[in-house]
Amino acid sequence: MFIGSRIKVVIAEDNSEAQDILMSFIEPIDTFEIIGIADDGESLLNLNMELSPDLIIADIDMPKLNGVEAISACLKMNPALKIIFTTAYDKYAVKAFDLAAVDYVMKPVKKERLYVALDKVKSASESTNKQQNSKNIITIKMDRISYFIHLKNIIFIERENRKTIIHTHNQKYETNESLNTLLDQLDKRFFRTHRSFIVNIHAISHLSLEGETYFAHFKNYPDYAHVSKLQKNELMRELS
Repeated sequence: MFIGSRIKVVIAEDNSEAQDILMSFIEPIDTFEIIGIADDGESLLNLNMELSPDLIIADIDMPKLNGVEAISACLKMNPALKIIFTTAYDKYAVKAFDLAAVDYVMKPVKKERLYVALDKVKSASESTNKQQNSKNIITIKMDRISYFIHLKNIIFIERENRKTIIHTHNQKYETNESLNTLLDQLDKRFFRTHRSFIVNIHAISHLSLEGETYFAHFKNYPDYAHVSKLQKNELMRELS
């Protein structure tokens, strides 16, 4: 789920100079955001659980737990994870591709070669996103798990503090994704009623006015969404 948002990257590399090189290559690219650095395999497992990255760039030869073992464990927690392996030894290539790595880059890492690998990640991510959209599904990460939510089940979405909450009849899902990012993945049935709310127009039962504030209410659901004065008339046109 990367269209409209940056691809979150964790670098797993025990050599500080190699870390700096990878960071210098990746940081200028708007599409990618480095969110963590792991010095060994065990640290990588912890960062994967904490941060739920979209992409891990991992050296195969790391202390405590090698890259292949660490990535195998990471994929069990996050099957949608994209992997780029780096190594000075080509003998590991078969093991790397057995884990469905997007690419395998030999050290010393060259900028042009890394960019080829990153382009593969971006293309694979966009392809996955389009396939999910064609099935009317969005993917979000919550508590280290990827959830696949059918658009028809979404009642409304709200931004509360630093979290985004997706309301369905069966469950509320929390994610760090912004409303703008999610809006890019929704279809015409969804309308932004307020800077902090997106609603499923098909789920609305009625609108109410309390004081100077408008609210959208939903069929068989107790929670409600705010509607700004600026968006109220446009929402009425959408509903009519």
